[in-house]
Amino acid sequence: MLVSDVIKTALALLDRQDVADMVSSQTYSSDEEASRLVGALLHCFNAVEDELARGFFPLETEETLVASGGKIYYTAFSETPVKILSLTSGGKEIDHVICPKYIEVKAGAYSVKYVFAPSKKALDGESDFTGYPVGERLMAYGVASEYCLISGDIGQAESWESRYRSEIERLRPCPTAKCMGTGRYWV
Repeated sequence: MLVSDVIKTALALLDRQDVADMVSSQTYSSDEEASRLVGALLHCFNAVEDELARGFFPLETEETLVASGGKIYYTAFSETPVKILSLTSGGKEIDHVICPKYIEVKAGAYSVKYVFAPSKKALDGESDFTGYPVGERLMAYGVASEYCLISGDIGQAESWESRYRSEIERLRPCPTAKCMGTGRYWV
């Protein structure tokens, strides 16, 4: 999912199709107002992507890292780790200690599975979300809500936030029987 596509969809939601067309033709930077608007929406995009990754749809990856001196520094990771899910070697879970700047473990190569925070994106970048469950519409709702909030349009912000939250709840996996509701179910 391209960042520019989410921004264009958010612009359409905000009734600014003129600026969306400028983004498509890459002429927005020649117009000061359009350039500021796109910059603000890009800021909102990064905030929404981070919120979704940290709070609702965790981004996971796994990579092989080498512990030198009994430490795997977080700076060695290809992404910014938020939570270490597992550390294995030869298919077996390895004992380790999580410290503020590194993971303490015996020297060797390890497969580390972790949840990561998305990096800041540019307009020509690509989202860390691949499209499902987090798609362009969900992201655009969040971007529109954030933009309206920082612009002081509280009524519109609440409207887009409501759609954003409804979409999140619709797409989140059902954790328990709580989602089944009440009433009779005939099997």
